[in-house]
Amino acid sequence: MTNEARLRHFLSLWAVRDAAGMVECFAEHGVYDNVPNDAPMVGREAIRQWLDMCFGHLTRIDVELLNVASNGDWVLCERIDDHVVGEKHMRLPVMNATRFEQGKIALFRDYYCRQTVKDLGMG
Repeated sequence: MTNEARLRHFLSLWAVRDAAGMVECFAEHGVYDNVPNDAPMVGREAIRQWLDMCFGHLTRIDVELLNVASNGDWVLCERIDDHVVGEKHMRLPVMNATRFEQGKIALFRDYYCRQTVKDLGMG
């Protein structure tokens, strides 16, 4: 499986709310970094806690990939994350850089606009 395919698989798990499957995609000490936030989640346990918190209020996230580029251990993707809460849809543009080590996510870094998040009513 290519790193691009691994990333596509990981992103598909948002729609089915599979936190356990998402955590399994990470290296033991992998990092999930939402860049606008104060600090990244480091390690599978921290990532799982954060995902559980997300799934506590999200119905799901439907991910639309716009562009993907791969180079060695790195995969870059531009996407629209449609945060679904009940019947409400909040479409957030995201740019991501993901680094893989031995088939697992070592670093997953999302870049998005904090003001857009507020304008969508998500925080």
